[in-house]
Amino acid sequence: MGVQRAGGRDGDRLSELSAEFAEWRIGRGGSGHWWAVRGNRLVRTPDVEELRARLRELGAAIDHENGQI
Repeated sequence: MGVQRAGGRDGDRLSELSAEFAEWRIGRGGSGHWWAVRGNRLVRTPDVEELRARLRELGAAIDHENGQI
């Protein structure tokens, strides 16, 4: 049951991240690392909260590059 509970939490987090960062493709690999891809940018980390923080930073940088800030 531990695996099912962990899988459920992962699914919830994946849904949250996908809603928050709609422009990114987000997933979790077999190695346990979370990943996100947008264009030619890839972010990969074992910690979901680190992924969220890095995506926020990259989103701000991308917006700045595009003159949206």
